[in-house]
Amino acid sequence: MRQKSGYKMQRIVAFLEKYKIFNSGKTFLVGFSGGFDSMCLLDILFKLSSEHNFKLIAVHLNHNWRANESDKEEKNCEKFCNERNIQFYSEKLSDDVKKTETAAREARQEFFRNCSKKFHADGVFLAHNKSDNTETVLYRIAYGTGVRGLGGISEYTDCFGYKIYRPLLFWTRDEVEEYCKINNLSPNNDSSNYNTKYKRNFLRHRVVKDLKQINPDIDNAVMRLSDIARSEQNIIKEYLDNIRAEISSKENIKTQNFLSLSLDVKKKLVHELFIEKDLEYDSKKIEDVLSFIQENHDSAAGKTLSITDNLWLFVCKKYFTFIKKEEKIHDEILINNEGVYVFGDKIFEIKKIKNIPEKFPSETEKQAYANLSFPLYLRTRRDGDIFNPFGMKGSMKLKKYFINKNIEKHMRDKIVLLCNEREVLWIPEIGLSEKIRVAKTPLYHISMKER
Repeated sequence: MRQKSGYKMQRIVAFLEKYKIFNSGKTFLVGFSGGFDSMCLLDILFKLSSEHNFKLIAVHLNHNWRANESDKEEKNCEKFCNERNIQFYSEKLSDDVKKTETAAREARQEFFRNCSKKFHADGVFLAHNKSDNTETVLYRIAYGTGVRGLGGISEYTDCFGYKIYRPLLFWTRDEVEEYCKINNLSPNNDSSNYNTKYKRNFLRHRVVKDLKQINPDIDNAVMRLSDIARSEQNIIKEYLDNIRAEISSKENIKTQNFLSLSLDVKKKLVHELFIEKDLEYDSKKIEDVLSFIQENHDSAAGKTLSITDNLWLFVCKKYFTFIKKEEKIHDEILINNEGVYVFGDKIFEIKKIKNIPEKFPSETEKQAYANLSFPLYLRTRRDGDIFNPFGMKGSMKLKKYFINKNIEKHMRDKIVLLCNEREVLWIPEIGLSEKIRVAKTPLYHISMKER
């Protein structure tokens, strides 16, 4: 690839080689606003793609903020792509979308996610540069950030359904503009970029400008800070992963083990949990979660704390975890004879046997022997359910039985029950009713397994 004025791009070539983009035959999207950064990136990738066998699709989101100006910029992007035979795709945001930085960012993320699915793309190239990283770090500092926040913009991100690559992160904005000038590119010049009512613009035109009076090389200084922060974060993650392995079982964290940790480690673990779930957080939310765990660490049945509309933190004596709101299954399956029956993600089998076994399973197993009379039903619990525990003379409310057995509240609606018309007869892995005690024939073997 020929470069005017010997313009060097070794860092970009090394980046693409590092992530095995060259000669991959894969398809990649390029976020293309038509501004200096994205036009510079698309031009470079286009020239490299023809030599190194990977496909590009330029995708443009018209935010519809500046009416005719936004439409003109979209047409300029399309013209640029048509002249180079680059596939171009665009969408225009509805007037109903709020014209805020947050709404715009969320709309772009959704746009890239949808485009990735639409074109079966293997990744998205975005044109963030070193100067953007400076603004990002300063923005986070202004709101109070930790080590993770100082890490700034990552060169690669797996962003919940699509991969993001940022090859220009090692270039300053001045270097990007120089490339556009040398290569005779005519980028869009978004007038809103100069409006300091937007926080990013305020940082760019006011704060960073003043900081350059102290250190003209501020972009590289902040990038070094980000590199150090990411290194520190990697060390912290390695330490926390070892702790998580010791105090966790699957996605559950053992409550008592967690509480034995130092306060700083507990805070950091909760912080990481919020990040893993892609939840908004601040110091108050982390403190609230820690307090809730402490207050309910001895609860047998467990307590829940609302985190979002459909996500809760569940805490009991044994463990704590995040749980999602799930719709209760209201189906009911009628059983008139022996056979195999599927209910949700469970498979039940009822089989008649001739002889009483020498040894009976414990109540906590997924099988039992019982005297049954049809019809029977498979369903989840209902208000007013009763159950006669094995070995007891009388019946009790199923709710009380679950409490006595320390069955966590959020698990109760997921349990599939074998019932007759009046009461619960078998609760797999939990309990068997006295009403179906083996004493006579007909005798049945009942079992449950996962689908």
